[in-house]
Amino acid sequence: MIWLKSPTIEGDAFSWLTEESSLTERLNNEFNDVKVDVIYEGEALEEKNDYIREVIIKSHDKPMIFARSQLKMNDLEDAWICLKTLGQQSLANILFKDLKISRRSLLYRVCEPKDVLFKHLKSLGFIQEEILWMRQSEWERQGK
Repeated sequence: MIWLKSPTIEGDAFSWLTEESSLTERLNNEFNDVKVDVIYEGEALEEKNDYIREVIIKSHDKPMIFARSQLKMNDLEDAWICLKTLGQQSLANILFKDLKISRRSLLYRVCEPKDVLFKHLKSLGFIQEEILWMRQSEWERQGK
């Protein structure tokens, strides 16, 4: 799995991929009726000391974005304690409004049918495509 500093695609259809502000807000501006459905929240199965939160962001009940947040459990009790009360809200409500938070990096990669994440999303019925572009952001809050 290779993460790229910039995607190797261009065009308006993929401008969401390089969006630096909130994807949830952009979806809401373009399509309205945006909802966040939490599909998993808790201890990561692959990393016992990690906490993950997986959501599907939908517009008019159509899945638009899969988002996965991952952090160390001890950070959930410390700098990122605000995630515990997020519920069905978008993480953007914290990331883009808390001045203590900054983005460290934004990376891109292709998710192919052989990838575990692709298989996971397909099993949930959220994708029909053969190749999906993904992005990964690293955020920092209070140095963590």
